[in-house]
Amino acid sequence: MPLAALSLLAPAGLLVCLLAILPVAVVALASRRQRRVARALGLKPASWRGVVAPAVLAASSCVALGIAAAQPVLTTANQQSARTSSEIVFVTDVSRSMLASAGPGEPTRLDRARAAVAELRAAVPEVPAGISGLTDRALPYVFPTLDAGVFAETLSRSVRIDAPPPQETSTVATSYAALTSLVRDGFYSSGTKHRTCVLVTDGETRSDSGEVAALAGPRGCRLVVVRVGTAADRIYRSDGLIVAGYRPESSAATAVERLARLAGGSAFSQGELTAAAAALKQAADTGPRERVGQEAKAHGLAPWFVGLALFGVVLMVIRAVRRPAGGLHRLRRHRYDAATGF
Repeated sequence: MPLAALSLLAPAGLLVCLLAILPVAVVALASRRQRRVARALGLKPASWRGVVAPAVLAASSCVALGIAAAQPVLTTANQQSARTSSEIVFVTDVSRSMLASAGPGEPTRLDRARAAVAELRAAVPEVPAGISGLTDRALPYVFPTLDAGVFAETLSRSVRIDAPPPQETSTVATSYAALTSLVRDGFYSSGTKHRTCVLVTDGETRSDSGEVAALAGPRGCRLVVVRVGTAADRIYRSDGLIVAGYRPESSAATAVERLARLAGGSAFSQGELTAAAAALKQAADTGPRERVGQEAKAHGLAPWFVGLALFGVVLMVIRAVRRPAGGLHRLRRHRYDAATGF
């Protein structure tokens, strides 16, 4: 059962709650004066119900604003378990061809790659996962971790075009041969038994993928490839014009399938993420599971209290708009009774 704790980031904001005294005091003084005048004229004092409701709404809105100003945060802690002998490295193609899209303003291949990585990561939350970029070399952004916040932040901020930039100038910068560095250069923790690599790419590469056969060896990793983009994609400038120097590779799908076959892995298109997630779970979600601590999540409650305050204000406005009509009707009825005696 998750544990929860409530805290205030700015406790001094509770002083705003003192404003609730004002509408209560105003209503109390006005009602006292009205009753005194009514008794002096021999009239029946107005009901408390008509003045108490607006006071309660105004006071409640002030209290809600005060709590919002104090910035309440609800922190929940859940027991976290992990596969201790398995790790995943998500490798995203960051060559310039990943800027291509279906049209001006449409998501680029890199945007779709980030979305695919996020969806696949969510399928195996108990397996430590890292992120790397790929051109003609691989660069680790974050090593395998269970911290979902760190993973998401890295995916959003660090996965950028030409990060790392290619070492060689070439029309096609991506080299799948660089994937061999994953199992050679410490991308995985030492002693990790089950290693999985998820490559998200547009499939446009140099014809040098033969070296990736090393990934299928005893010290290699299980490869899952997801191809994003189509042959209709183009790179567009900010003014919407097509960049003339880029043409999609017609052999991209074939290159991805060959890569997966040589590495002993599996290949999927961007429309087959469900199948890719199943393959990823089969490859990586294995081995002993152990408790590794607690995962804390903070939930800001201030927007909810601001909403409550605004709701109270809306109710007060509705009452103010509707009340004159009712008062006028009672005044007319009183005049009619005085004139006719009925």
